[in-house]
Amino acid sequence: MSLLEVSGVKKTYKARRGGASVEALKNVNFTVEKGEYVAIMGESGSGKTTLLNILAALDKATAGTVILDGMNLTTIKDAAIAKFRRDNLGYVFQDFNLLDTFTLEDNIYLPLVLAGKRHSEMKERLDKLAPSLGITDLLKKYPYEVSGGQKQRAAIARALITNPKIVLALMVTHSTKAASHASRVMFIKDGIIFHQIYKGNSTDTQMYQKISDTLNLLAQGGDLK
Repeated sequence: MSLLEVSGVKKTYKARRGGASVEALKNVNFTVEKGEYVAIMGESGSGKTTLLNILAALDKATAGTVILDGMNLTTIKDAAIAKFRRDNLGYVFQDFNLLDTFTLEDNIYLPLVLAGKRHSEMKERLDKLAPSLGITDLLKKYPYEVSGGQKQRAAIARALITNPKIVLALMVTHSTKAASHASRVMFIKDGIIFHQIYKGNSTDTQMYQKISDTLNLLAQGGDLK
């Protein structure tokens, strides 16, 4: 069974005061295997953020199902969502969502504090994680004292420190280079997944070119086969 199964997901935002409703997601279907790195690309307003928020249980689909490791996210009771998200999901927000009154270290520890973990366990996890992200010397600094890239790495550490089943990340830029490292790239447009590129045996450079060619074709209004 796949780690993540998304089936027939739709999301409609009802307009206020009699305005037209907005269909952000129309019929999204895909699966993700354990260990797979999937990138989702699309223009602003294509439905990327809405989809990620649903996958992170920050929002609920109007229709369809999202099953993570056998658990149906669409049926989890509101009272249990926060705990489920904390225990199973790692989320890197586009604006990082770091607390300026906390050091980077305390920001990273926060989900473990909420989970009631001992300080010794939190420190052991961070000691293993920080060197790989290059933030060991930054842990006592506050968010306003570091660069945007350093904030992003701290946010990634916070997402990974809980050992989540799946990590969801919103990139600051629509980076073709970052997406070229993925094993699969899904393109979303007008609320549907309409094209996918699989990396297979391609190098990062070859994958980059495939993505660039696809984006150029889309910009020119060409058809994808």
